[in-house]
Amino acid sequence: MEIKDIMRENFVTVEPDTPIKRVNQLLHQLNCNFVLVEDDQKLFGIVTFSDLFRHLLPSYSNFLAHADENMLFPKHIEERALELINKPVTEIMTREPETVKTSLPIIEAGALMLAHKVKQLPVVDGDKVVGVISYTDITWSLIIKNCKYF
Repeated sequence: MEIKDIMRENFVTVEPDTPIKRVNQLLHQLNCNFVLVEDDQKLFGIVTFSDLFRHLLPSYSNFLAHADENMLFPKHIEERALELINKPVTEIMTREPETVKTSLPIIEAGALMLAHKVKQLPVVDGDKVVGVISYTDITWSLIIKNCKYF
């Protein structure tokens, strides 16, 4: 089975100067886990809930270094959020994300996700994004194809 057989062709894109606040709104309103960042219809990056999470909360080492400052108090998290919300998405996105072609076997795409510790991959045809595939797409496809009870 190839990516073209299971990829999703509907996905959300934003421009590089989109404020992080707007990206967060889109993620919640559309119930999606990521948005693609495109510039002149070319893939520029990807931003996920994990990216937002990492920028809102302190890293573990930072937390340990400043544990006496109560960095996890809501006030501190709110301050971090206020500093973040009006910045452009380029501040937190993953630039030049891994991509795959429509003809790639889904098993290979899954291995690529594991190797790069990502949960979704943009699917490209030349420079144009034509779809997205996620680890859940691959998992469900393999289960449905190989289990007679589904």
